[in-house]
Amino acid sequence: MNRWNAGHVLLAIQTSLTGMLALAVATLCSSLQAQPQAKNLPRVALADAPEPIYAQDPNDAWNRIFYFLFSRRIEAHLSDEFPEGAPFRREHINMGGAVSGLGMSEGLFEREELGDRAIDPLYPSFLVSAGSRLVLIDPAYSEFTQALREAIDENVTRSVIARGLMESDLWAAHDILFTPFLPSDERELAQRRQVTVDLLSRLIKKIALTPEEIKSLPDNYAVAVERCSVPDVFHEESGWIEVQWFPGRQHDFSAAYRRVARVFVKPTHPPRDVQNFLNAPSLRDNPVADLDGVALVIQLLLIDSEGRLKPTRLTTDVQVRLFEKTDEGAFKKATLNMCEISRRLLVREPGSGGLVPEQESDPAYLPGVGSMFGLAEGHAEGPPGPEMFSVIGPPVVVKLRTQCVSCHGTDLTHVITFSIALPPRPPPARQLNPAASEVADFDVSQKKKRQDFMVLRGYFDRPWWSWW
Repeated sequence: MNRWNAGHVLLAIQTSLTGMLALAVATLCSSLQAQPQAKNLPRVALADAPEPIYAQDPNDAWNRIFYFLFSRRIEAHLSDEFPEGAPFRREHINMGGAVSGLGMSEGLFEREELGDRAIDPLYPSFLVSAGSRLVLIDPAYSEFTQALREAIDENVTRSVIARGLMESDLWAAHDILFTPFLPSDERELAQRRQVTVDLLSRLIKKIALTPEEIKSLPDNYAVAVERCSVPDVFHEESGWIEVQWFPGRQHDFSAAYRRVARVFVKPTHPPRDVQNFLNAPSLRDNPVADLDGVALVIQLLLIDSEGRLKPTRLTTDVQVRLFEKTDEGAFKKATLNMCEISRRLLVREPGSGGLVPEQESDPAYLPGVGSMFGLAEGHAEGPPGPEMFSVIGPPVVVKLRTQCVSCHGTDLTHVITFSIALPPRPPPARQLNPAASEVADFDVSQKKKRQDFMVLRGYFDRPWWSWW
């Protein structure tokens, strides 16, 4: 299985097989949600009360909307990286397709998640619909839709940054709820789902930024260079190169093309010919030999007030891996430098950039299939093989470094951009202009084709009085 393993099946979306694999993923999800072992699904509930994210008053309509979208109490297993989870049991845990000997607590522990992170709302929602159902069942449904209606009717001035962040969150919720449930749930919840999607669409239209306002959004990555000690990958003399091999990226697909994943590499030695360097077999077979680091920067797309998709400079997630080497050039270890968005911080202190550093030892959730922008999606239970996805159990809390290992290998040297199966006549890898929006252009083209966007786009052509 040259340059391919079962743990990166979804990454084939980076190839020309995007459509076929997307269909396979959708089929897998439907199969999983239809499984009879529903009693094993992750247990999730709303947190105790709203937090002051967008305004000082916790009961502000926007704070309540955020609460219903993001704030959760979740039952999870602890890995044996956290001694307080004892006693532990050894069992197979899916880590990106690899079988791990990680110990998992026999008991479940309740965790409260504020949700003010670089994640999508309504979690868990990819493999199971528990997060979506939660806000469509009373009393949450009545309270959530009331908050949406209050926000639609209010005459309150909100900052450009707050509106941009809220639009992004509403847009994600819209896309998640746009797709019907399986028949058994749809019979019960279809009307409420449709009402909620309508309210989300109307509020997105109301708060959408003008093209000029989108251009005025801060370049918060530039602030993070100093405050979070991340490399200045966008500087033309930094030695970092923005790269693209295949245009489709799993990060973007997982976010339904509402976000833009930008990949940078740092050559160990400045290449004389960048094009030859990016297409050398060594970069695919042993990337750490030629690289001092790789970086992933996630930035938002937004819908402007005319209903057009626009890239922004708002960064929500930064992941940097630096490869330490001996004086002789041999690989020693990989270090992580990561930060993610806090809406509350960015709204209150725009000059801070809103990006919060993360530590390798911080708790994180072991990712499940497709949960790249999810949180606590649950993990696959069962022995290795096709049947391992027949039961989705509660999520597993691991250390952040272990979460990264699940995709990038034990030593964190796996560079996914260059680790895919070679189709016949593959395109050449190429250097991108970091000052341009080439990756965003592809994502915009993909989003425009999706039914969820085409229906939402229709709200921008309707006069406001037609909403009632």
